[in-house]
Amino acid sequence: MCRWGCPLTNTTFMCKYCGTRYCKDCLRGEFYGLMIENNRCRICNQKKCQGDRVEFVDVKKTVSEKDGGKGKKGKAAKSGKGGAKKTKKSGKKKR
Repeated sequence: MCRWGCPLTNTTFMCKYCGTRYCKDCLRGEFYGLMIENNRCRICNQKKCQGDRVEFVDVKKTVSEKDGGKGKKGKAAKSGKGGAKKTKKSGKKKR
C-alpha cells in the first residue's frame, strides 16, 4: 500500500529532477492535489520525470516473515554496535 492509500505496493517513484515522491497509480504525492499527467512532475513541471522506484514492499518476503521464520536457522540478531565491550580501568596513577 502506498502512503497515499492505493492498494498497490510498487508504484511509488521519485522525480529525477526535484526528488518529489509520488504514486504512479493514484497520482498523489508530496504535494497538494493530484498530478495532471503520470509522466509530468507536479512540483517542477518537467516531462518524463519518473526516476527511481522507492518505498517498495516485497509482499512475498513479508508473508514468509509472518510465518515465524520457518526454514531459517541460526542465532537471533544481536542489538547494539557489535564487537566486544571495552572496559575502562579506573584508578589512581602510579608514581
